Amino acid sequence: MIRIAIVGMGLIGTSLGMALRAGNSATDPLGQIQVIGYDRDRANTKEARGRLAIDVVADSLQQAITGTHLVVLAVPAQAVPAVLREIVPYLEVGAVITDVCSTKAQIAAWADEILPNANPFIGGHPMAGRDASGPKAATPELFKGSVYCLCPGLSSPPEAIALCEAMVDRVGAKTYFIEPVEHDAYVAGISHLPFILAASLVNMTASESSWREMSALAATGFRDTTRLASGDIIMHRDIVMTNRIALERWLTQAVSQLESFKDVVVRGDEAAISTFFEQAKTTRASWLEQKPGMRPGEAEYEDTGMDLVQKPSLFGRMGGGKRP
Repeated sequence: MIRIAIVGMGLIGTSLGMALRAGNSATDPLGQIQVIGYDRDRANTKEARGRLAIDVVADSLQQAITGTHLVVLAVPAQAVPAVLREIVPYLEVGAVITDVCSTKAQIAAWADEILPNANPFIGGHPMAGRDASGPKAATPELFKGSVYCLCPGLSSPPEAIALCEAMVDRVGAKTYFIEPVEHDAYVAGISHLPFILAASLVNMTASESSWREMSALAATGFRDTTRLASGDIIMHRDIVMTNRIALERWLTQAVSQLESFKDVVVRGDEAAISTFFEQAKTTRASWLEQKPGMRPGEAEYEDTGMDLVQKPSLFGRMGGGKRP
């Protein structure tokens, strides 16, 4: 039996536990599992247990970690180093540690600094979420069909990678192997910048003296564009703090893009305005046609009728065959 400890029973941690426990132990790679949950806020752990996300409620980190094969850190990014230091004394030799944080390079650096060599760290980031936060918003369907980034190091043991990949399979997501720095550069543009822009739009319009009257006119366009501003504040803060270098570049580009468009508007350049919107519409339509969430090269393997085909993954390139 594989014992999995989830530290942090918020939206992602609780959803992960629910998805893991809902999996088919008779057919998937993980087989029989036991999920242990821990959160400093006992109300979160109680809620997670009530939602069938965990088998065992741990009263302490020591109880959660002792004897486990896989530890999943589902805590805010800046809490990771403190949690790593706290769990080190209780880790079994060979136990694998992963996380679900939205940034990877800084997390990997902390893990490399703190964890013993006997405990491999495989960074993880499920590209899934919801507007609401906390265990009450959790759902076992959260990861279905989504891309789940894994960031092993060059020296990561194949069996540790395989264990994390099996966990991703169990929750219905698709493994996408990527380097931590590359991951952070990409998600800064397609994930982190959007919620900064959403928050900026809310703050900008709400600071106007006419906001009370203006807000009554705000409809689906404003609601949909600002949806990300309703996300978890601590998570967003920690993402910014642990991905500042990549975000600086994207924020600079965003400011430049807006300045350029402002110039076009001031000039009343109708052709340039049309081109601006047409380019965005065409690019978005092309992206949607490519099925968002599909990994590069994955379409080549769809509907082949060949179960033995190895889909794109770093694990396959490292010499592995079928997943365990």
